[in-house]
Amino acid sequence: MTNPIKSVISPKTPHGSGWVDLGPTPITATTGFERNAWEYPAQQIVAISAVEVARDPNDIDKGPEYHLSISKPGARCTRNEARFVTKAFGMTDAEEDNHVPGGFVRNYWLPVAENLIGHECQCKATEPAIKEDKGNFVWRGINS
Repeated sequence: MTNPIKSVISPKTPHGSGWVDLGPTPITATTGFERNAWEYPAQQIVAISAVEVARDPNDIDKGPEYHLSISKPGARCTRNEARFVTKAFGMTDAEEDNHVPGGFVRNYWLPVAENLIGHECQCKATEPAIKEDKGNFVWRGINS
């Protein structure tokens, strides 16, 4: 078993009361980067916070990005619940970008480099938006 890739940039942690630190996620559940899991039991929300480098060959290199995955056991959280979590983690400027059809997890990305915040993933221009839950959840993954 290998250890997660350590970074000088730590995953974000939530502010406010009610959050329970579940610790690092198992290496088998990660892409190799350090990740910490958090739970907000009052709403049964689970968030995994990481710093990752996601590369898209058709886009600019954004370098490391904060990545926040938000879910509920066996269900997808609502847009309002996701807003609550992104605010708690200081990621209100993060871009939601999902690539799993029918997925239960909402994924948010925020570049560490402040000058790149707001740069949308190129996939949004080239891949059709598939809407679920009456437009409350959007994912991409089919090349046009």
